[in-house]
Amino acid sequence: MQKNENDLFYFSRKEKNGIVLILILNLLIYFWPDVYNYFSNRKDPAIQIEKLPETRNEYQTENNESIVKDKSNENNSGVIENHKANYFEFDPNTCSKEQWMKLGVKEKTAETIVKYVSKGGKFTSPEELRKIWGLSPNQAKDLIPFVKIISTPKIVNEKNTNALFTKTNSNKTIDVNTADSSLLEWLPGIGPALAGRIIKYRNKLGGFYSPLQLKEVWGLPDSVFHKIKERVEVSDKIQKINVNTADFLMLKSHPYIGYKLANAIINYRNQHGSFKTLEDIQKIILIDEKTFNQLSHYLITY
Repeated sequence: MQKNENDLFYFSRKEKNGIVLILILNLLIYFWPDVYNYFSNRKDPAIQIEKLPETRNEYQTENNESIVKDKSNENNSGVIENHKANYFEFDPNTCSKEQWMKLGVKEKTAETIVKYVSKGGKFTSPEELRKIWGLSPNQAKDLIPFVKIISTPKIVNEKNTNALFTKTNSNKTIDVNTADSSLLEWLPGIGPALAGRIIKYRNKLGGFYSPLQLKEVWGLPDSVFHKIKERVEVSDKIQKINVNTADFLMLKSHPYIGYKLANAIINYRNQHGSFKTLEDIQKIILIDEKTFNQLSHYLITY
């Protein structure tokens, strides 16, 4: 009898291996959803901005298809998201993420557009807004009348571009508020990476008011700045923020404001009401003379 009881708790080598295998499979099944979500969230998003077709017929066909898809999606979901929009004139090539969101564009779509521009993408006509993935036809229709694209010098070929900076044309300058990445790269010492950083920082600021601000671009050496400072200029094309209506996110995202100052502005506005003049923001303790001089180029009160 004792021998039979021991046999009940005795497992052969194959049986032990089978038990271990079953335990491993159970653990994999149990943790699989977490593992799948972790790796799926790390995947890069697909390309969201498509190129415009070259012919009018292709444009009409693709546009009609996109409208049908949008309508079918709305019918299937039964819910259409409403985003409060505050319309103003804007250049899609220089518009920041926060400004896109102020125009009623979803945050994810705004990030996609800014990323597209920072990598050298360019809008050449207001109608191209219809090709933005994530922007509904109705939104594009509402935004198109407010688009003001600032023209930039066309680069015909390499020889013509090089002619910008020959000794005989040393007085030629580039407007860093309107130049795309391909034009910025012809400045001495500026490659694709630095050109992308300049555009990204320009979008965050809302535009440069002085060439000296290029020194604030991350990774731009002083030696390069001294080479290009005489070859750049800034146009008066700055996207301004209404300090009386901007929300916390928009204020916080500006390089000259940040979290603490944005919080102080919101709190002061809640306690004392709207700022009557721009100088009133100096009543906030965190805003010194230097900060005010910087912000005065980017804030309005009306």
